[in-house]
Amino acid sequence: MAGVDWYLQDLIINGEHYPPPRNSEIQNVQARFYAISNGDSADAFITFVCNEIYGLLIYDEFNPVFSFTYQENTFITCTLQVNEDYEGLYFNFFYAPFGSIYNYSITTDTNGYKVLLLTSPTGDKAIYGDNILSSEDFYSSQFAIHPNPAKNELFLTAKNTTQNLKIKIFNIEGKQLSSKSITLQDQKAIDVSQLLNGIYFLNIEDENGNTIIKKFMKE
Repeated sequence: MAGVDWYLQDLIINGEHYPPPRNSEIQNVQARFYAISNGDSADAFITFVCNEIYGLLIYDEFNPVFSFTYQENTFITCTLQVNEDYEGLYFNFFYAPFGSIYNYSITTDTNGYKVLLLTSPTGDKAIYGDNILSSEDFYSSQFAIHPNPAKNELFLTAKNTTQNLKIKIFNIEGKQLSSKSITLQDQKAIDVSQLLNGIYFLNIEDENGNTIIKKFMKE
């Protein structure tokens, strides 16, 4: 883990997904493990949103776990309330009693990037990557569609409840076939039973104007 800049991609608390905010104040939530002695093992940790948490770690010699022996953090008020709220949620992930066990694993995704998974003593998870997701990739990762191909219904799922979401369906020639506004909580069924067999595009736009397009097939 040492020597790598890790960028938070998702925080899972009690089974709910909380991807980090991206705005004028916060571009990325970064974490780093590093050595503070002459040894080869990383034995310190730092992460920050508006404030930072600094901690000292000890590792198990035989298992991929660590525990904190010391922590401190700064006390700055975020300008944006959304960042203040997220920082409290994220920092609580690390506020376990000293000696509590955190599990970690490092894997490689299909694009060759490293993925770090931290699991807290309560089972909550923080997922980091060694790459910064583009804004498009970051936003696209918040939504998924299934099944694909679809027959009668196409299900749109989201990591978080999204208000005032506009969804439009276009055919392969770019003609808009339908449009509706929804509030998406977990999953929403979209009726595609009247569509002819073929390739279509689902345009998803949130209230901030962020837009992604998901391609699906009707059969």
